[in-house]
Amino acid sequence: MDSLKSYLTQGTSFVKESWTELGKVHFPTPKETLQATLVVVGLVMVLALWLGLIDMGAKGFVRQIIR
Repeated sequence: MDSLKSYLTQGTSFVKESWTELGKVHFPTPKETLQATLVVVGLVMVLALWLGLIDMGAKGFVRQIIR
């Protein structure tokens, strides 16, 4: 019976501490979310362009070697 009481006490403590930590979480505003999304999309586009240029250069280099 003591082990059950201990589990209930630990469980209750866990839930209370979790709720307290959840109160400390900063949820982004819609504006912050949009800004972060635009940064990610911009970086992905730049990296895709960079990798595309490297790929085209490597392809041309390999074609020159094969000829």
